[in-house]
Formats: sequence, C-alpha cells, structure tokens
Amino acid sequence: MSFFVKSTSSTQDPFLDALVSLSSDDPYTFVSASVLRNTDIYSAINIIAADIAGNPIQTGIPIWDKTINQTPNSNMSGYAFKFALAASMLLNGNSFAWIKNNHTLIYLPNNKVTVQQDDVSGKLTYTYSPDGRTQQNIAPDSILHFKYFAKDGSSGISPLYALKDVRQIASTGNKLLANFFQTGIRGTTVVKLHQTDLSPDAKENIRKQFDSATTGGNALNTIVTSDDMDISNLSINTDVLKLVNSNDWTTRQVAEAFQLPVERLGLENEHSNTEQSNIQYLKGTLQHYFDCFTSELAFKLNVNAVFNTDNLLSLDPQDQQAMATAGYSGGILTRNEARSKLGLPPTDDGNVFVNINKNGAESSEQNG
Repeated sequence: MSFFVKSTSSTQDPFLDALVSLSSDDPYTFVSASVLRNTDIYSAINIIAADIAGNPIQTGIPIWDKTINQTPNSNMSGYAFKFALAASMLLNGNSFAWIKNNHTLIYLPNNKVTVQQDDVSGKLTYTYSPDGRTQQNIAPDSILHFKYFAKDGSSGISPLYALKDVRQIASTGNKLLANFFQTGIRGTTVVKLHQTDLSPDAKENIRKQFDSATTGGNALNTIVTSDDMDISNLSINTDVLKLVNSNDWTTRQVAEAFQLPVERLGLENEHSNTEQSNIQYLKGTLQHYFDCFTSELAFKLNVNAVFNTDNLLSLDPQDQQAMATAGYSGGILTRNEARSKLGLPPTDDGNVFVNINKNGAESSEQNG
C-alpha cells in the first residue's frame, strides 16, 4: 500500500498538478503552494509556521539544539528549516527531513519523496527522487517524518482537506467582486441596434469592441453613439456584493480548520483579552503542532524535545519582570533563570533558589 507524498497521476507539469491537487478528493494528494493565493489560508499557515520556527526546540543535548535551531545544514538557517517543515506539514499533512551524518538535517520537499507501507508487515519505505529520475531509498530511522492528523499513525492529513468546499466558495466570491470592478461598476450593458438584422458573428464582434472600449482602463471613458443605437444597463443587486464583501464565514472556517483563535485572522473576539488569547492560542492551537514535532524528534533522535515558548508568552516588560520576580520569590526559578527571562546575563552566584522557611523568612540555597 502506498500513501500520499507524490500523486500517481502526476502530469509532470507543476501548474497542472496544482489544479489536480485542488480538486482531488484524495487527502494524500500533493498540495502545491497555489492554495496560498487565499489570504486566510496564507495567513493561517504563515502564523503557525512562523511560531513553530521562531520558538526554539530544546533537547538537552547541545549539538542537537544547535543543529535544529541554528545550523541544520549548510544551506538553511534553523528558522528557515523549521518554517519549511511546518509549512509543508500544514499544506500536505506531512513533511520530511533526512538525518545525515555529523548531526546534519536536510529538508526534503514533499513532492520528491514517496512513502510506501507493506500491507503485511506495516514496514515503511521512503524513496527520495531529487530530479524525478534517480531514486534513493532512505531507512525509516534516518528520516524525520512529521505528521498532522495521522489517522493511521503512518501518514498525515492536511487541514486543507476539510476546506475544499470553503476554498471554492471563497474563490467564487472573489471572482464576483473582481468582475464587478473590472466592468467599471456598470453591470451588464445592453446595446440595441435599430433596423438591422445581425448575424451571430456580427453581434459577437460588436460586443467585443464595446467591451474593449468600456472596460479596464477605458471604464470611465466617454461613449459616442449614433441615432440607430441605444445603450442601457441592467440593474445590479448591490446587496449581493455587500454580502460577499462583508461575509466572514470563510475566514472563520479557515480558523476552525487550523484551530486558530479567530482574532489571529483579523476578526474581533469580544470574549478574551490579549493575555487570554495568547494562552488559548498556545494551549489550543500550537501545542497540537508542537507535539507533532517533539514526538517525532524523541522517536527518531532519542531525545526529550520541548518547545521553549517564553518569547510567545512574553508581554510588556513590566509583566515580564513581575512574572520573573514571582518565579524567583516563590522558589520556582533560580536567580539566573529569572534573569534570563528578562534578557539579563547570569551572575556567578545566581544558581540559587530562594528558600522560604516556616516563619516566612527568605534565604538562598545553592542549586546543586
């Protein structure tokens, strides 16, 4: 059984493949970046991928921390590497990185990787084809395979699969608005010629000439007619245009599919403030995506990987200072840990906790 990654019906034409992917009912068909022409989808993927890339992954092993967050390979920064993996996973449900020697990680584009699963043993086989001709098999333990919504544990499904109808509705609405403005906001024009018997070809020729003279850059130009010609416009139902322009239903559907708070896509949320929104976003949205990364890193690299979200939760300096002070005073953080949250350098005697005794007096205790 083979699944996802590269459509077996590829036309070898990236544009045609994109058209196939947009209309396919197969959740494992490769999805190109053409869906990013939808502004809501672009924003959702950009927001999530940027926050995955911008928050460092900590493994407790310095060499892997540096590889993942700073220099995964000679061609990519840590941010670009994690962003590409996150964006590919959101677009396709899967993303891949080759674990090479010397703690090097190579990003593999989805449309250059084929994954097959044996029906009997369940064993996975990864094949990398950089140019469409040569092929190289990669051992399962030598590739990071990040999966979102992995219903069978072996392959992921993109949130875009749930948005197929929504994308079509949004596209139709945008085309309606575009056509409205391209016609010079005049609607459908009726040209009536008196005492003439025109052939279909002649009517089509007149229509093309009239449209050429009155649309696009000529939309507001003066029209000159003769006595044997009448011009009128069919009335436009502007209520339909107002509905299309003001409707936020598609935006809310995109936010729901990606599990984003609606305010992240520019809609108003009256029930939460900024701090509550950040916490909701971290726990209800990012944590699910973080788990896709940390679980695979733990499985393939044998590390305890966690995301450091201090930057995401940091508010204004006053709140940051209050949180760091409370952590130190409560005996949760050492002095240096509290200073690091404020961007301050460590001190020689800073690896100590505050020890609060039964009488409420404070003393310092070395972190051994």
